[in-house]
Amino acid sequence: MTTHACIRQPLSNAACAIKPPLQPCLVLAGFRCSLATMQKFSSTHRPFNQARRMSLAFAAIAAVAAACLSPHSVMAADGKDDPDTITITFVGDVGYSGNDTPVSAKGISKRGFQTWKDTTDRIADKIDGDLNFMNVETVVTDRNDLPRDTKGQSGPFNFRTHPEGLAHLLLTGFNVFSLANNHSMDYGVPGLKQTLAHVGTLRGSGLKAATGIGLDREEASRPAVIGVKGAKVAFAAIGIVTNNLAHHRAGDKTPGQIAYRFDEDYALIRERLKETKADVRILSIHYGTEGQVRTDARQIQEWRGEAARKDGIDIIVGHHAHVVRGVEMAGKSVIFYGLGNFLHHGTADITSKGICRDYGLMTRIHMHRGKDGRFAIGAVEAIPISDTHYRPRPLKGSEGAKRIHALNYLASTLDSKDGARGMRFTPQSDGSGLFCTEAGTSAKGRLGKLCAGYKSAPPVSQVYAKQIAASCSR
Repeated sequence: MTTHACIRQPLSNAACAIKPPLQPCLVLAGFRCSLATMQKFSSTHRPFNQARRMSLAFAAIAAVAAACLSPHSVMAADGKDDPDTITITFVGDVGYSGNDTPVSAKGISKRGFQTWKDTTDRIADKIDGDLNFMNVETVVTDRNDLPRDTKGQSGPFNFRTHPEGLAHLLLTGFNVFSLANNHSMDYGVPGLKQTLAHVGTLRGSGLKAATGIGLDREEASRPAVIGVKGAKVAFAAIGIVTNNLAHHRAGDKTPGQIAYRFDEDYALIRERLKETKADVRILSIHYGTEGQVRTDARQIQEWRGEAARKDGIDIIVGHHAHVVRGVEMAGKSVIFYGLGNFLHHGTADITSKGICRDYGLMTRIHMHRGKDGRFAIGAVEAIPISDTHYRPRPLKGSEGAKRIHALNYLASTLDSKDGARGMRFTPQSDGSGLFCTEAGTSAKGRLGKLCAGYKSAPPVSQVYAKQIAASCSR
């Protein structure tokens, strides 16, 4: 795919330093550039319809305006921001579909009609990392005539999302996608090819990486390398396939997914990621017993023991259980054992499931480059999210703090004699949680400000202790 130079070349700091009277001209130039880019896309990629072209054109306008008008970019232009900190936002499962629900370019109608923008308007300002990750737990297609895969069981859930929904999430800020999960083959090989085609049209328009499926095993297991602030971030994804179905796995010459629970696939994805030249490595894993908040023995052995300790992968991010699991620091690696749901219309309303199961988790990791040029975890933020089945929003104040204490309770079950320690977050006034390392407290710029005056997490509040213990022990 050929990417137009207008999108390929980033705006320089000098351009952002243009005085306000000249900024409208810069935005207009971005608009003209965007239209030219979309016209080029339209002539070469059939899935790119007029609505998508206009959406991405306006996204480019917004990117130009944001780059020149946002306070963060002004700091960067003045040299006050920390160029040695990479911020990565992570959320869990995402999909705009009920079971085998027809798709529409206009929006989603499972719980009353919503435009795409409606679904993210209460959370969009939190999607603000240099990289923003989500698990795309759906086939991406504009077709309603694809036969669904029965997946070897009666009454399976088959999810599909219109490409306009995915384009909206890209415009919202998500730019790193895991495509490896037990719904990637919900409409068989034709559905997988639809996903690859529609995701492919977004490359060069803000999408940094999308991995885990492919037309063969090599493509499905291939790590992506993303350039950020002069550093290289490597990303790979693997996930379970329903009932371990062999025809859902990518073969040497057959389409499919790289599949967790097949030892050779898990070994391959780790080996390829480990061998990729990068400053930071991220592995996404779609796995976990649904509804179970306790980390299981397989995760401890394979995620902590192999991916973190043996391979030194910096960040391991898990999803699939649809509930939040504990967070752990194993050596220099951070492990999210389960982020739960983020925005998934195909899942149930969990808001009445109890304090340990009624929320999803958005996290931010701030990776800081030290004097030796190596990156280390500087800080981790935890943001509890409600209404993940419909229209996610952050839980604020005491409601957020309750979930941070529940998360810390789960962390206490991860402490081990061999040095692994569950990550305890310090509740913040806005309902989020914060964990800082020495690299974060000694940093300058935004990271240093975030960790200024940081205090370690207090014990689980006695106000919620019984409620948390009852909910999290099940």
